[in-house]
Formats: sequence, C-alpha cells, structure tokens
Amino acid sequence: MKRISRLVLCLCCGLGMQTAAAEVTAASTDFVYQVQRGDSLGRLATQLLDSPGRWAEVAKYNKLQDANLVHPKQVLSIPLAWMKNHPAEARIEAVVGDVKVNGKVAQVGDAVVSGDKVATAHGASARMQLPDGSTLNLLEKTELQAQELQKKERGDFFSAVFRLVTGRIDAIKKKYPDAQAPLRIQAMHGTIGVRGTHFRVGQEGENTLAEIENGLVGFDAGKTSLALAGGQGSVADGVHAPSVVPLLAAPVFPTFPDTFAPDALSFVMPEMVGAVAYRGELAMDEAMTQLVAPVAAQDRHIVIKCLAEGRYWLRLRAVDEHGLQGMPALAVLLVKIPPQVVPPPPPPAPADFPVITPSRPINNGKSLLSGWKDVKGYRYELQIARDDGFQQPLSSIVVRQDYALLPSLPTGDYFIRLRLLDEGGRYGPWCQPVAFSAW
Repeated sequence: MKRISRLVLCLCCGLGMQTAAAEVTAASTDFVYQVQRGDSLGRLATQLLDSPGRWAEVAKYNKLQDANLVHPKQVLSIPLAWMKNHPAEARIEAVVGDVKVNGKVAQVGDAVVSGDKVATAHGASARMQLPDGSTLNLLEKTELQAQELQKKERGDFFSAVFRLVTGRIDAIKKKYPDAQAPLRIQAMHGTIGVRGTHFRVGQEGENTLAEIENGLVGFDAGKTSLALAGGQGSVADGVHAPSVVPLLAAPVFPTFPDTFAPDALSFVMPEMVGAVAYRGELAMDEAMTQLVAPVAAQDRHIVIKCLAEGRYWLRLRAVDEHGLQGMPALAVLLVKIPPQVVPPPPPPAPADFPVITPSRPINNGKSLLSGWKDVKGYRYELQIARDDGFQQPLSSIVVRQDYALLPSLPTGDYFIRLRLLDEGGRYGPWCQPVAFSAW
C-alpha cells in the first residue's frame, strides 16, 4: 500500500489547488471534504485517515500556505488511499458440488471476510463476488484464503489480498481508476497485482502459474518482476527466474453432431502444435457463471459423462509443456436423450411348433442335470424359478444339445420349463413347469 500511496501522490501533486474559497480540481481517486467550524488538519487526520501523521501530506497535497490554518467551507482533496480502512466482505454467488468455507458447507450468500478459507473438492466449483463487483471463480480442488478484505470509510475504495494455497482460480477484475480497488493474488512463488483484467492463476505442486487473457498485470516472483499482457503467461517455481511465455491460441473444435446423447458426449480435438492436454469448464450459460463440471483430458480425447438434457457451453483451453493453459475457445453442445426404439416382437411360432418337457433334474455327483427329447433344427431355452408362474426367473439357459447342467442353487424347491427356438428367431410355447428340489 505504501507504494501505491507514493504513486498517487506523485501523479496528483501537479493538480491546481487554491486556498480558502477556491475551487478544487479533485482526482477520481480523491475524497473531497468541506471544512467545518472547529476542524483542523490534525483532527481530520485522526478521524478520517489511516495515520494521524498524514496531516502534513494533506497540507502539501492541497498546497496550503499554512498547514495549521484551515477555514470553514474550505474544500480539501484527499486521496482515497489515505483514508481509514474498515473490514469488507466478499459473497459466495454460486456453489457446485462440495464447497466449504472454514470447513463448513458453503451456501449461496455466505460472507467471506479476512482470514476465511474457501475450499472446493474434486469436481466442485464456487463463484465469489468481491466488494468492487469483481468475481473470482474457484475451480475444482482449490483452496483460497482471504488475507485482507478492506474498504475505505468514504468513497468506492476497496483493497483485496488473497492467498492461493492450491488449485486454480479464474478471475475477472472490474476496472477502477488507478489505486482505487487493488487486487493481489499471492501464491507460493509469485504474486499477481491487477486493476482491471481477466486472468487465471494456479498453484500446481511447486509451480505458480499466471495466465492473462486480457489487460495488463504485474507478476512478482522473488527478485523478478514481469509485466504480463493479454495472451501471455509465466511460471515461477522458486528456483528459476520466470520469463514471459506466449500462451497457446484458442483451440479449434471438430465438427459436432446436432445433438449428443447423455452417455455419449465425447469427441477428439484436432491436432494442435504445442498442446499436451486440455482443460476447461462446462456451464449452463454463455457467460460461464453457472458452472456444471470441470473438463480435463491428458490427450485429445474429451469425455463428459452424466449430463441431463439441455444446452451447454463448453470453454476449453489447450495446455502447453509448461502447464500453462492458453486462450479459451467456446462451443455450444446440445444434449438430448434419443427416442427409444422398441424392437418388434418375434414372429409367432407355427401351430405345429414342438413342445418338449425336460426331465426332473438329477444330481450327477457334481451338479444338477436335466435332459429332454432331441428335436433336430432347434435350440432350447431352459428357465428356472422359485414359483410355477415364473414371475421372477432365477436363470435362463440357451443350449443346442438335448441336456443342460443347471447353475448352483441353494437348498430348496424349484421349477423348470423348456421351449424351442428355430433359426429364424421364433420361440415356441413353454411346456408345463416341472417341480424339483435342490439339496
């Protein structure tokens, strides 16, 4: 924050500022205050500013000839960055799957304050809105801790610092004037500082990864500071100096069918130079605010299972050899349950179709054996049940020979029945059930 304060002071000191009843030209990040009877710069600094000692800076900033003398109705301009900090909170806007805040199940609307931890399990995600309207999407297997969430007593000034312990976040930072709503994401080996941009940051093992879709961010990794623009990324491992890496372009999807079946949403991505894997998300809306599931493939074969009927948006990125995810491609997928095809019933058996009755099964020393009269040109289907109505057959056996070994059965009473099948797939009538006992 000290660095930001000095920057604001340097930029704003050249603004014209008159004394007493003069008009004040305030920067967009300034709080404008009209002096009241009994005010002094020391008193104002104690009440409004983050340090009582800033009264001298206020005097210099406003080019006052006498720092000990202010008059009622005099207008003072004070950089918002100097105002007192007060606790602020973020809000959970969406939850998919197993998401917890401080170990408790997260609910939409839950507040997240300084010190809180938000964690997503495998296949889960959460969307969090910051006080300035920015959003952080926590993807699966991510742990994020709110280090600092603050706002100023006056004006739209917010400050947010998060620590990414593990996993990945996709962030859209709302743009504000310089120094008005800073956001910093700290990871193991690097820190990202942003104002208004769309970026991703990940902590995978020992690697801190930064990927910028648009805008400009600062990436500080130890003694190295990089300026990353849209389409660029970097990796910090705590050993090697990070460098600017061009992100892979958005991948090209294959030609999709008009609809996918819920259990058959799979396709193969075309060859792409530099791509070693693919990562992405599936959502119910084009803005990707209603995430459904993460998508990951270590090769070009993308498989997504267990989807209900509906229209989905797939956002997919190619992954390079550094583990950096490139620019995203978006596709619409329509999932529809295909109409059930009921097979036609088998043709009726001729009137002279033979009816054969099997023998009562006997124990041949190893298993139960049943036989019957051999009829040339047919196969035989044998069923076993507990009841003579065969409401729930226990087993059905189709053989070509005139006997069958029955499956192992618990001790008890059973029934068997037999019918013939011809080569055209027609079934003959069942014979009368034959009772037998197994022991």
